[in-house]
Amino acid sequence: MVFRSIAVLALIGVLWLLGIIDPGALPLHSRGFQICGATVLLYLFWSAAESKYRGGSASLPYTVFYAVLLVSAIDSFLLELTTYGPPWILRWAGMVLFTSGSILRLAAYRTRSVRHLRLGRYLQLAGLPVALGSIAGTVVAIAAGIPGSINEELNKPDDDAESSP
Repeated sequence: MVFRSIAVLALIGVLWLLGIIDPGALPLHSRGFQICGATVLLYLFWSAAESKYRGGSASLPYTVFYAVLLVSAIDSFLLELTTYGPPWILRWAGMVLFTSGSILRLAAYRTRSVRHLRLGRYLQLAGLPVALGSIAGTVVAIAAGIPGSINEELNKPDDDAESSP
């Protein structure tokens, strides 16, 4: 997690030094920017923290979650085809849902609770596209994310794999 955080900061620093980005030009007073920025930062921290529990496994629930993220981000940041701004309380509530889901998923790995793992994913799927203000992302979350996450399971511990014949 520390390495990923340092890598992101280093990338931003290099882009700033090369003049590609100007942090002073960021719309820090824009509510949309604040919500999206906070959600992206929370996503980065959650992703780094959960990766230590799941290792390098990629499964259908992760694939559909990344599809929701991709559609939401492209719609929200680039295309703006199905985006919305206000009501800001709805967008902040999306961030809270995403955060709650992320915390619940991390706790599920510690307690080995499949029920909490799935509930956490549903909260993430509900919150991420709403926080980013993307209707297309919400549609993908409902159409693919929920059905793709219904059967999500915890990874079996490495100890069990080594001890079985």
